[in-house]
Amino acid sequence: MAEQAGQAGQAAAQPAVELLSEWGKEAAKEGAKEWGRVCLRINNPWVATAIGIGGIVISGIGAFYLANKALTMLAVRRAVERRDPDNPDQPADPQVGEGVREGSLLVPVIFYSQLGYQYFTSILNGPFLKACLQGELERVGYKESIDISVEKWELPNLPEGGPGLMGMMGEERVLGWLAELPEKVSLLSTTAGDSGIPEDVSSVAGVSTVASWEDVEEEEEAGPSQARLPQQPPAQVTPAAQQAELQEGPLKGLRAKLLQHKDSPTAQTELKAYSCLEKGAAMVTTGGYQEGVEHLLEGIMLAEYVSPDGVDTILYDQSWLHLDRAKFNQLTSTQLQADPDSTPCLLIQALQLPNGHSRQQAIDHVIDIVLQHGETDPMYKLLAYMYCALGYTIQVTTRQPAPALSAFASALMHKSGHLHALFLTAECSMDVSVPQAIRQFHHYIHTAPTDHDGVPRAHYFLVTLYGQQDLSVHRDRILHHYNMAQQTDRNRLPVFPPVSSWLTERARRV
Repeated sequence: MAEQAGQAGQAAAQPAVELLSEWGKEAAKEGAKEWGRVCLRINNPWVATAIGIGGIVISGIGAFYLANKALTMLAVRRAVERRDPDNPDQPADPQVGEGVREGSLLVPVIFYSQLGYQYFTSILNGPFLKACLQGELERVGYKESIDISVEKWELPNLPEGGPGLMGMMGEERVLGWLAELPEKVSLLSTTAGDSGIPEDVSSVAGVSTVASWEDVEEEEEAGPSQARLPQQPPAQVTPAAQQAELQEGPLKGLRAKLLQHKDSPTAQTELKAYSCLEKGAAMVTTGGYQEGVEHLLEGIMLAEYVSPDGVDTILYDQSWLHLDRAKFNQLTSTQLQADPDSTPCLLIQALQLPNGHSRQQAIDHVIDIVLQHGETDPMYKLLAYMYCALGYTIQVTTRQPAPALSAFASALMHKSGHLHALFLTAECSMDVSVPQAIRQFHHYIHTAPTDHDGVPRAHYFLVTLYGQQDLSVHRDRILHHYNMAQQTDRNRLPVFPPVSSWLTERARRV
């Protein structure tokens, strides 16, 4: 197995070796003074693959490392290191040292400043580092799940009473870097299937999956007089299609409202969500519980509901599925007694918990199990959604943007261009900095179809954000986004509610 792994990575190994050599030269040339360090352990105790060296058995990631040293270290560096774009000649901070084999992989992580340390601990304490490492290792051929931990901290004594003014300023800079993570991650892929739009309708959307900042400048220079929504011809509704949309079911009314909007990719996604929800509701009430829950969760994901109230409404409200709460919860408990690691049951249970640390821990637990199971788990395709739900829960529970941004970046690691993750990132970035939030909302707007649920809100938020800057400089942009907000809100799909009055009133006062 190790020999096969070595052959798989051999073709790409030479460029990686050269790149690692250049990194080493840069670090040596700079002679940067080490501020502190820690050892990052990457492990997978579930993998039985092993090779023997002198009677010692090394398994899992350790075996893969021995067969693919350069590629493995390249993957770790991509996930851990950060380089300052304003000082490209400086070594990465944090920087990865050479790996140490101990069955698992023990990797020194070196800090050249307190900023490097703060950045590393931020991505370590959120889900991003593990998710990013998993993704980078998969890119070089290691497909199994991983666990990470840290040990052997070597840090200078920090001042009593906290990091002080410099530490506070550093924390603001680190938050800015974290806010950039989702943007950078979401630009890694430009395939239609990663756009957050179902692959079968992505060609209809007519949107780019990568936001171009040149496009942003052109839009803003055009000013409000150029604010025009693309005009789509009315959908040609055939009798057969109309009959299908008006079939009986708990969501018949919602389906009927979208009958005249079938050319819209957003409407098609909503219709698919309703289909999954109705199918799942029918199955859980007629004996096919676990498969039914899988359909319910897919529908909830497509409808982009992450809050407990939203999930509760879909499952139990009279205008939605109107399931019997007591019976449904009893079925969930019975299924979990038979299979405690049933991820569909664990997830549907976790999503119904009220916002708080218990919900956060429950969702995190499901993610861990899914990652251990890998692509064979039925919930693997919902990982991006789960990270969105996790980030949302962290944000409303702790009011700390760093771990929430880490979760949203993890969502984009699994589905680049995930529209809900992009919007939540922008919203969370408002607690970091105004310029960062502006960039993120532009990124979302240029990725999403114009009738996506969050587009009017994004324009209204941009009005308020530009309003916090020099009004004389940004007046045209404020007017442009206010006009676009009103137009997109008026042209929203009939299944979406209007923008909340608190936001429209706040924008009106700018």
